[in-house]
Amino acid sequence: MVSVLVTPYNQKDYIRQSLDSILMQQCDFDFEVVIGEDCSTDGTREICQEYAAKHPERIVLCLNEVNKGLLNNYFDIFLKAKGNYIADCGGDDYWLTDSKLQEQVDLLEANPEVSLVAGNWQLYEQKTGLLTRPRSWLVQDRFQPEEFGKHAVASYLNVGEIPRVVLASSCFRGDWARDSYQHHPELFRGEGIVCEDLPLTLGLLMRGPFYFSQKNWLTYRVLEKSLSHSDSWNSYMKGFAFSAYCQTLDLATTLGVSIRQIRPYALGKAGDFVLHACLNKDPEFLEKVFQTLNKHALKPSFKQRFLRWSMHVPPLAALIRSRHFKEIA
Repeated sequence: MVSVLVTPYNQKDYIRQSLDSILMQQCDFDFEVVIGEDCSTDGTREICQEYAAKHPERIVLCLNEVNKGLLNNYFDIFLKAKGNYIADCGGDDYWLTDSKLQEQVDLLEANPEVSLVAGNWQLYEQKTGLLTRPRSWLVQDRFQPEEFGKHAVASYLNVGEIPRVVLASSCFRGDWARDSYQHHPELFRGEGIVCEDLPLTLGLLMRGPFYFSQKNWLTYRVLEKSLSHSDSWNSYMKGFAFSAYCQTLDLATTLGVSIRQIRPYALGKAGDFVLHACLNKDPEFLEKVFQTLNKHALKPSFKQRFLRWSMHVPPLAALIRSRHFKEIA
């Protein structure tokens, strides 16, 4: 009935908690756990082998011969998954209840038009030990049957705030996800693709509405350094964040969503990158942002054009990089 995808890499301190939270699920259906172990060097692989030996009826262990990286690893086991429905859990994250899969499958079975059931989640900061409260304003479940297709994708991007889907708190229709992959495989992996969840999420939303549950199903662990988190804010903004932004614009337009429909998202995010480039005296990155806007026929806002011009006026450039301006910004 369900395939649960896990893609561990050098997560020996966390993988047991992740796998235990999956294996504790109490369901009236069968489910498999497909693990893509990506050539870890810290003992993670041995732990995965230990679990596979203990649960041969449940775990499908794929031992990569070379390190594939997150996206290739994820979508390789995604294509191996046999389940009607698919869920996933990061090798450093963990589910909170033993009823997560049962509750999500019940909702999907009862609502055949729903493409994905998303749950609430909480953040755990590994460095500080801080655990946040559930990251949603929902006090009851939220389901709008008409919210799918191009207008829903545009709305999802333009809102840019909770509720947003964290895939590890979700469960979705396998056939619909596979159809999306087969129609546009170039959107799921390749040069410039950094997020595995974006194409799945937006592709599913094109097909059917989401069901948002108020239930808290996941703890998402934030490490000091990972693919989507960096100990350098500058590296994060110029690297993962900007790549994810470009990926999103390309993905939306390929799905038939016009740039005009997602203008609030496109210009809002661009403004963050423009300001970052100016504050860090980085004209090269600034030009990359403007080139991206030009590629998608987006006219920068007056503020963005002013900041670009000010980079070439020394007194203004110095003011922008001042502590006072940073506080205002």
